Amino acid sequence: MKTMLTKGSYKIDIDYGMCGNCGACVAVCPENVLHLGPIMLVSDDDECNGCRFCIITCPADALRLMKTSVDFHE
Repeated sequence: MKTMLTKGSYKIDIDYGMCGNCGACVAVCPENVLHLGPIMLVSDDDECNGCRFCIITCPADALRLMKTSVDFHE
């Protein structure tokens, strides 16, 4: 059995108490999952591929990546 990670296999958890809405994570996201809203950061988790670039880049450590249960078997 082989598990393949695909878009939508992850959810980005945003701690809005820590997020400064700086846009660093938005700038590095290759899938354009994260967007700056007028007041807060917004995520489109259906496009997340789990690369973790946003997690590594966030200066406030406000993001967490959570795996969902989407598995494909060969």
